[in-house]
Amino acid sequence: MRLKDKVAIITGGGRGIGRAIAIGFAHQGAHIVVAARTESEIIEVADKVKALGRESLGIVCDISNEDQVKNLVDLTMRKFNQIDVLINNAGIGSMRPVYATQLESFEKVLKVNLTGTFLCTKHVWQPMKNSGGGSIVNVSSLGGLVGYSLLSAYCASKWGQIGFTKACAEEGKKDNIRVNAIAPGKADTGIRSKIKEDKSKMLTPEDQVDACVFLASDESRYITGQVISLEWFGEDK
Repeated sequence: MRLKDKVAIITGGGRGIGRAIAIGFAHQGAHIVVAARTESEIIEVADKVKALGRESLGIVCDISNEDQVKNLVDLTMRKFNQIDVLINNAGIGSMRPVYATQLESFEKVLKVNLTGTFLCTKHVWQPMKNSGGGSIVNVSSLGGLVGYSLLSAYCASKWGQIGFTKACAEEGKKDNIRVNAIAPGKADTGIRSKIKEDKSKMLTPEDQVDACVFLASDESRYITGQVISLEWFGEDK
């Protein structure tokens, strides 16, 4: 097992990419902390992890709220006494022209996607360092590498997330903490649910798992500050 007995916090772990990562990590031997805002989804994923013979902890958490993030880390340490992996996956989007985007809407996207990534990273850092190091994987987007029309807030947050990844990777070298990101292209997730698109040419949540397992595992122990782009190509599924 590539993640045997590692403890992984996965934000946005109740659905979509986060859910797929939680279950995929459990298959690889990790104990899973599922953090999300919807309790019923958390319970469903935590139960699946337990059914795979791994320990799980489900915590309701709004990652844009620092007190709730502190509680997430405190409860994780109380149960497991270590944090080896953080997957900053939780995110939201807002699709409208820039001239029609309200300040409140723009700031909300940044607060979850970028500030939330910062808060989770900040509060796991010391426990992770004390455990001998670890791996942080930020689930960004191709929207953090290129611009998408009607997604100015989302792209701004994801570009920021990639810059944050690279800065933290430099800080992490002395603490044995690796920080990398994946940048999925079009994926069949809730963020794109309102867009009419050919889903046969989109990534599934499960398509993201292998890259995250690799970055979370000791196989990538010499890799930090990198962004792995994930794109669908080839024949129709």
